[in-house]
Amino acid sequence: MSQISRFLLMLLGGVVLVTPANGVAQTTPPAARRESIQDLVARLTPEQSQQFENAKTAYRKHQYADSLAIFKELLKQFPGDSILLKFASESALNNGDNEFALSALKPITTADPDDWQAAAMLTRAYAQSGDKAGRDAGMAHMIDLHSRGVTPQSLDEYVVETVKAGANTLTINSSLVPWGYYKVYAYGKATDAEGKLFLSISLESNDFDQPGFAKEHPDEAAKGARQFSLDAYRETGLNSDGKRTQTHYTFKFFVGQPSYETIREEFLKVVNGEIKPSSSRSGLVVQ
Repeated sequence: MSQISRFLLMLLGGVVLVTPANGVAQTTPPAARRESIQDLVARLTPEQSQQFENAKTAYRKHQYADSLAIFKELLKQFPGDSILLKFASESALNNGDNEFALSALKPITTADPDDWQAAAMLTRAYAQSGDKAGRDAGMAHMIDLHSRGVTPQSLDEYVVETVKAGANTLTINSSLVPWGYYKVYAYGKATDAEGKLFLSISLESNDFDQPGFAKEHPDEAAKGARQFSLDAYRETGLNSDGKRTQTHYTFKFFVGQPSYETIREEFLKVVNGEIKPSSSRSGLVVQ
């Protein structure tokens, strides 16, 4: 199955959901059956099917305005279709049309609060439109969906927002569960004007740092607080063996998990070069 065909089984940021052999995502069964992509495709005429394919092709090529325009045409023929609305909303979010995404996604999440795909995209629409209260409520809702087993087990993070940082673009993901060896709670990808990744940023809370933290901050540790670090990984090309390398930077530490707003501010400072690292290691081979 191609990446674009699995669009509604993934979230932006390269998080591909693991599916069984039949290609059906593993989620808690909803109270009422949701429309699937297959349901929609079965209703399309040959001409409409071609439009649908053209829209997906445009999306694959990052031609989001074109993709959105085609999905809007299909929505005229299938008004209120939830699958088309979600496809169109993702194109809109990538094209900066947050208002369209908000208007398209709110009815879906109202009718079906457990639709995690719509909930994740609505959270992003709130964030990118500057609605911090809506963003934070959406993030709390995503955690609730995860805690109730509604989100797929393989989904460990989702995109909260994409924000401009000068000529660069920063995409910020929030973790539903800390992932990786270093326990990543938030992850940012900075790309240049050509869309090339040059810097990754993370809020981490390594397990092996916690005993030392507990000795230095016994009261906070006793209340369940952890030490967090702000780290970044700059792409440094290939080494002599042709392997991808990075330079790792540690910028600062936090007592307890910082708020999303703090994470966002710190990530932007890193991308914009407004903060200096406290330590660095170069020539690290990316496994």
